[in-house]
Amino acid sequence: MFTKIIEKIKNADFILVTLSTVACSAMSFVFSVYNKSIVATKPLGIYSTCLLAMTYMNYAQFGVLNAYNRDYPQALGRRDMAEANKLKNTAMTFMVIVYTIIFVLFEAWVAIHYRGAIGSDTEGTYYAFGYMLCPIMIFLKSFDDMSNATVKMNGHYNKSAIIGFVRTVIALIIGVIAINVSGYYGLYAMTIASALLGIIMFRSEAFAGAKLTFDIPYMKLMIIGGLPLLINSLIWTIVQSVDKFVILGFLSTEALGVYSVPLMGFTTMVLVPQTISQVFYIKVSHLYGANHDENELLNKAAYFTRITALISGAACLFVFYVMPVFVHFFMPMYTDGTKATQILVIGVAIYSTTMLYGNIFSVLKLNKSLIANSIALCIFNAIFSSSLVLFVERSINMVAIGTGLSYALYSLLLVIKLSKRFKFSLWKLLINSWGPAVSILVPGLAVYSVIF
Repeated sequence: MFTKIIEKIKNADFILVTLSTVACSAMSFVFSVYNKSIVATKPLGIYSTCLLAMTYMNYAQFGVLNAYNRDYPQALGRRDMAEANKLKNTAMTFMVIVYTIIFVLFEAWVAIHYRGAIGSDTEGTYYAFGYMLCPIMIFLKSFDDMSNATVKMNGHYNKSAIIGFVRTVIALIIGVIAINVSGYYGLYAMTIASALLGIIMFRSEAFAGAKLTFDIPYMKLMIIGGLPLLINSLIWTIVQSVDKFVILGFLSTEALGVYSVPLMGFTTMVLVPQTISQVFYIKVSHLYGANHDENELLNKAAYFTRITALISGAACLFVFYVMPVFVHFFMPMYTDGTKATQILVIGVAIYSTTMLYGNIFSVLKLNKSLIANSIALCIFNAIFSSSLVLFVERSINMVAIGTGLSYALYSLLLVIKLSKRFKFSLWKLLINSWGPAVSILVPGLAVYSVIF
């Protein structure tokens, strides 16, 4: 009996991974709430601006990591270990080279650009400190992401979940201490500690036998193979940054600090469906790598999508109810961001239902469709967010509405394109994705409108 229970737990590995991610997300959420009780909106806006710069540094790897994440599990599915190891070694080597160059160049720019402000101007010093840490954080985060993904792609989802939980607990403690001691300067501590601990804890499996391999022709092949995915990811990052750029362009840095509350809610909630989708993405990649059956791929994705939609719909509704009270009691300086948070949470619920459908385009290497989908979302977001701020009201609520609408339209566009491409029932795709989430959200929002 005990053996059967253990086997069932192993077979339901996505549950432990999801629970671990939810727990880790909850701890990151706690840290985010805690730092907002100490750090004012303006410094937090500077912090958000510096993190925005770090986000774009990730694309200096030119798609090599994207190619690795796509091709490594398929190589495992074919049991081609030589190819799998070659992919790992080449990706690791390329990232070491690129991010070392980035570190040298960016640190030199910070030293020159802020040479008169460091130590004499508080705001300039804040910017200099944040930008100085950007190349260090992206180096650590990239290798942390690679090592974590490798462990999952090797099939050890539960190990990834346990290590992820342990390292986040330790990083949270370090982050809280740093915030208390250093205020603004301690904001970066949890991110750095978490990534560093992840690399250390995953290294025995993720990088076992790995070595620097300066295979230039193979690096070029990985860049060519991964560049379309990188472009898609870059466009996706631009999409996620549009609201921030609109706020910085038409509102203020302080408004961006307030908007960190909606972003915190969005980021926290999207992790739940994102994690489930990542696990299922690896599973369907193995499946497709083994038999190349598109119908089986779609049917399996539909099943996993129903699970994702149900969980994310319930989670988002819970946050929608709880967030106003939570912000009022624990982040009183940021109450202006409550309404925008609720709006974005609804956007997450709709968008998250089609995450795995989007991954199908990646599995089948339909790169043009991937890029077209992301460009469409980018355009939607830019038009809606900017228009609402310029012509309706200059507030973060308008930015949130524009962002939420763009995600909903993107989700619908994705389903339509998938239906046409594979001649699959559009109604069935919508029932499997939007259906479970909407069936939870609609009555829940109706009750909320009556009560409040």
